[in-house]
Amino acid sequence: MSDPLLALREVSTYYGAALALDRLYLDVHPGECVAVLGPNGAGKTTMAQTIAGLTPPRTGQVLFQDVDIAGWSPRRIARSGVALVPQGRRIFGSLTTEENLRVAVSSRQGTAWTLSDIYELFPRLYERRRQRGGTLSGGEQQMLALGRGLLTSPRLLILDEPTEGLAPVIIDGIVDVLSRLKADRVSLLIAEQRTEFALSLADTVAHVAPGGRITFHGSVASFRQLGAQGTTDELAAPDRSRGATSTTDAVTDEE
Repeated sequence: MSDPLLALREVSTYYGAALALDRLYLDVHPGECVAVLGPNGAGKTTMAQTIAGLTPPRTGQVLFQDVDIAGWSPRRIARSGVALVPQGRRIFGSLTTEENLRVAVSSRQGTAWTLSDIYELFPRLYERRRQRGGTLSGGEQQMLALGRGLLTSPRLLILDEPTEGLAPVIIDGIVDVLSRLKADRVSLLIAEQRTEFALSLADTVAHVAPGGRITFHGSVASFRQLGAQGTTDELAAPDRSRGATSTTDAVTDEE
């Protein structure tokens, strides 16, 4: 396997004195889709924000293309090729759909994605291009957030709870789009609570337990096998009896 595009090495992030991520190890390889699963409050959003520079880690390394970007500004990280599609979309409600997209175009360095590409990928956005972002439906806002992320021409696209609040038919459409991105070798890191959605796209799975500690990191097949054995619930409780720092702690993929 190639060297990781993204590598988290003993990453710990705090909010004040409160530990949110506990010595995380995680790899995302070029063209790979990694699903990060776990209950609400386990640290999935903090992980996404830590990588994107919004919540810098207190300790550890965030290696992107073998360069430690921990402590870089979010703008510099975005320009390096990391795009975050945040939980809640966070589009500019007072701007039109097209104005939201043009903000991303004006801030990028790459040229891989164009407005025409986004409109081809999401025809609904073309229909709504003059409509203010705040008046779009939840599904349309998610399309807009995805399109905005792609227009920065990322090598790594991070999606934080991309299905939150969406109808099943919209989720199916997002699966189709993300599958096309995978085929184009865009690396994906998906933080998600909907297990089946995430597993339908993932090559590798990581499970984050409450307290921000990874308790499983392995293949989709191995994760499904745990579910078939009725043992996935055990992943929700991190093992604090050992000061473990690697992804091989509570459950290990031996494949």
